Amino acid sequence: MNEVNLIESLGQVPASETGRVFRDFLRGQVREMICEVMASEVTELCGFKHAPSSSDHYRAGSASGRVLLEGEREDIDRPRMRHKTSSGTSKEVELANYKAAKDPQQLQAQNVQAIVSGVSSRAIEEIKPISPGVRASEFTAAQSVPVSGNLSQNRHPPTTTSAETKP
Repeated sequence: MNEVNLIESLGQVPASETGRVFRDFLRGQVREMICEVMASEVTELCGFKHAPSSSDHYRAGSASGRVLLEGEREDIDRPRMRHKTSSGTSKEVELANYKAAKDPQQLQAQNVQAIVSGVSSRAIEEIKPISPGVRASEFTAAQSVPVSGNLSQNRHPPTTTSAETKP
């Protein structure tokens, strides 16, 4: 989706959907940027496509991979690259930009920032529902605990004595 399509799409959806359409557009742009940066790194190390190079690095096709976008895993096709060793063998080289884009520390930093900003750790599931490291079962279990209007009652539930329980 380019800028013209985005403007057309935003004009055709109800106001309640514009945020989702815009976020989807941004995700696509970030995804495209990650792919371009990885391709640039390959060109830097291997030289231009279809041009002879004296580099020890060479292109080795592509493979499926995952990166984190807004704390969610996103499938991408990542370029593969190999390095010729002095013994005549070769080994896979992980792109530095791909390694950074899939780093879960990025997600951890976002969650820490959300908590520092005042978001309850129980509410992280609402903010990043399909993020790695956030399990829906933990969130569901936390939400099933009954909560009364008085917070002090929730922190210190009343205790009953044996005298109170006898008829």
